[in-house]
Amino acid sequence: MKTVVYIPGDHSGLDMMEACMLVMEELNPPIRWVRAEAGLSAWERWGDTVPPQTWEALRESDACLFGAVTSVPGVKGFRSAIVQIRQAFDLYVNLRPFKTLPGVKSPLGKEIDLVLFRENTEDLYVGIERRGLEPKVLEAFPELSRFAGQEVAISLKVVTERGSRRIAEAALDYALRHGRRSVTVVEKPNVCRATGGMFVEVARSVLEGRIEYRVENVDATAMWLIKAPESYDVILTTNAFGDVLSDECAQLVGGLGVCGSANLGDSWALFEPAGGSVPKHAGKYLVNPTGMLISAAMMLHHLGMEGHAGRLERALASVLEEGIYLTYDLKPEGFVSTMRMAEAVAERL
Repeated sequence: MKTVVYIPGDHSGLDMMEACMLVMEELNPPIRWVRAEAGLSAWERWGDTVPPQTWEALRESDACLFGAVTSVPGVKGFRSAIVQIRQAFDLYVNLRPFKTLPGVKSPLGKEIDLVLFRENTEDLYVGIERRGLEPKVLEAFPELSRFAGQEVAISLKVVTERGSRRIAEAALDYALRHGRRSVTVVEKPNVCRATGGMFVEVARSVLEGRIEYRVENVDATAMWLIKAPESYDVILTTNAFGDVLSDECAQLVGGLGVCGSANLGDSWALFEPAGGSVPKHAGKYLVNPTGMLISAAMMLHHLGMEGHAGRLERALASVLEEGIYLTYDLKPEGFVSTMRMAEAVAERL
């Protein structure tokens, strides 16, 4: 018996998680479920986006199934719940598969099957930022003197050899285990020479002689994903660029609503849909539960529950291919609610 903490989060995250748990109840995997709170709702109730009782539950669990949380910019003391959890548990791999699903057409009319590996703990998302140029900052970075006297905001892009190496090794290991043919390393080393340069240099040292690979600038990748997405197999990139490219990839296979993701560390993992909390749809049961269910299936695979994962994947594929019980993003006319689509999946179990 495994212990899984499930965190609905905020707004439409609650709707997606309710739908997912309906399906989980029917699937009945050998899991002890523990509900916990995080996000804006936790902030409003306890003044903390990840309250102490949630940290305790997470530390005692085998994995986490995460809905979606709402972040509020400009609020003193407010920190993203999901970023905190990723950093606290050193979930350095963000793995997002993008594959054309039965009954869900790509806007490009192509069959797509690629996986994006995004370094999850470094880059611009380390949260080292400040407003203004203090003397000690100018002393450390004299190149900034041309901005003296101006209103300035600074965010540090941090890339380490260790972080680059382990995400590259994770991507290589996945590619070799799953029979993938190539890895594309994506950064911007012609401009970000120190950070992008280090990431590419380390990735080369890991991949050279072990798998076919190429290096691309991120702007070129953004273009070629539209022009020739079939040329990509495994994409390996840094945090911020991975965040952007993963949303682009999602649109190629039907949108954020049909995509799941895994946040992986060496001993613990968190699974979440690619879409956000969509506050405008909160409580209306309009959002697509597919991404949440795919994330749940990924979690079941991770926990060694292959049979349950397979049953869930087949049931979901059946509903998508039939094309009757679909939410508005997939079927603008005659769509059904989040819960009705989930019920259709549960019925096929």
